[in-house]
Amino acid sequence: MNKQNDDYLPSLLKEFQGTENAEGQSSEQQKVKLGNLGLMTPMSNTLTTDFEQMTLDTSPKESLIIQNNLLNIDSIDEQEEAIYKLQVQGTLNVQKHQSFKVPKEQKRKSPKHKTCQPQLTEPLKQEIDENQDAILEMHSPSSNDTPQLNAQTLQLIKEVWNSEKNETEYFQDIIDGHSIPQGLQYEFNYLNQPIYSPLLESQSPQVQFEPDIEMDLYITSLVDQLWGNQIVSRKLQKMLESGTLEQKELISQKLERISPQIEKDVFGNYVVQKIFECTNQKLQLRMFNKLKSHFYDLSKNNFGCRVMQKLIEYTYNREDLQLIVLQQLQSNMRSLIYDLNGNYVIFKMLETYDKLKMEFLIPIVEESFNYMGQQIYGCKIIHKIIQQYSPQQISRIIRLSVQNYSVLSQTEYGNYVLQHILQYWKPSQEKGYLVQLVIQQFYQLSINKYASNTVERALEVLGKQELLAIMKWLLCLSPNQYSSNFVVLANHQYANYVIKKFLVLSDHSVQRYISDHLSQNQLELTAIKSTVHGQRIYSLLEKQIQH
Repeated sequence: MNKQNDDYLPSLLKEFQGTENAEGQSSEQQKVKLGNLGLMTPMSNTLTTDFEQMTLDTSPKESLIIQNNLLNIDSIDEQEEAIYKLQVQGTLNVQKHQSFKVPKEQKRKSPKHKTCQPQLTEPLKQEIDENQDAILEMHSPSSNDTPQLNAQTLQLIKEVWNSEKNETEYFQDIIDGHSIPQGLQYEFNYLNQPIYSPLLESQSPQVQFEPDIEMDLYITSLVDQLWGNQIVSRKLQKMLESGTLEQKELISQKLERISPQIEKDVFGNYVVQKIFECTNQKLQLRMFNKLKSHFYDLSKNNFGCRVMQKLIEYTYNREDLQLIVLQQLQSNMRSLIYDLNGNYVIFKMLETYDKLKMEFLIPIVEESFNYMGQQIYGCKIIHKIIQQYSPQQISRIIRLSVQNYSVLSQTEYGNYVLQHILQYWKPSQEKGYLVQLVIQQFYQLSINKYASNTVERALEVLGKQELLAIMKWLLCLSPNQYSSNFVVLANHQYANYVIKKFLVLSDHSVQRYISDHLSQNQLELTAIKSTVHGQRIYSLLEKQIQH
């Protein structure tokens, strides 16, 4: 049999060569011949048929949905082509183009492309909806609750799809005056976790921090940048002045964490001062307790002493808080007196607290009188003590002032101590003795820059007889000079203020006597008019006589 087949094989190849038809398919005659030869088995018949369908049948297979979409696209292309032709021909202006619309019943709006598309016929629309439902069922999980949510979502899609409004307008109407339908705000994914619906994703607000968390982060950032930053310091001060209670609370909490270091900062101390000015009693008391153990350290700091002064003002009429401050500082008062910044704190305590509570300070001031009398705030402390306490309590301070009048009168700040005694101290033996000492050194003190102020204050205390005695001395010739003491002092840059004060305090008779003396002595009149200071004194004298 095999030999017979081998004999026929060459002839069969020649017979079958070039017998395929134009479409590339084998004729029925070829299949019959192969079957008669036993070469066409059921398996080979099936493989041959499948091979022919895969390789030779190239005709396109189109689904119904694709055909419908192609129809829609062709319709859109035809409309756009018609509009373009009308524009080219010039028969349609801008207004006509804007009003060119497909009939209302044949159009629907797409939220993405804003184009008019013809509405599908009812059978096609129904068939597409069925296909969409089938696809949705294929991808939906086998849960009892999920099909209901998907059906609601699909119903909403249909309403938006067939509506004349676009998606944005549709949901804006719901948000403005109507409640969002139940089940349409959120969907549950396959893991039963709530997520935003895709339909509401474009309209959902952005996720924001809670107000307290966001404000906490903002204030933390500002406080971190506060060190040496004037702009941030002003921002925080403004928030403490006009901000909300929540902002004030947060700022106070952040500052408490970095106290007492922030009180020593060049700009941070101003923010802490605002807490004692603009916040409530709760926040102020918390900051007070936070700084309680650091009062002494802050009092000696250049910027911390400012916070301490504001804190002392806060304790006004608060007896319990005043006792705490005194307990913290009383043992270190001597050290604060010798400290330039500590003097500010002591002076603020004298201004704010009751004098009985500060009476312990008098012996300390007596011990440090020579030093305090030459310091700007030291002399202010002495002034305050002289004003507040009785002569019996401060008699030793007065005696110390008189004993050191020569040094105090010629120092920048010590002369104010003597002026204060001469101006406010009641008539006493010590005060009279001080006036006599000043008059005895009238000339030496008058030509000194600082002591001349003490001489002016002493002239205010003198009576009429003492002023006449001074006038006689002024009209006498000055030692080593060719003119009187009056002319010499009138031409001096500092002493001319003493002469001016003397003329103002003198009566008319004394003024007339001095004017006649100058008129009779032409040399002295010429000398007094030779300087600017002398000219002012002579002009003042003439005005006093006229009036």
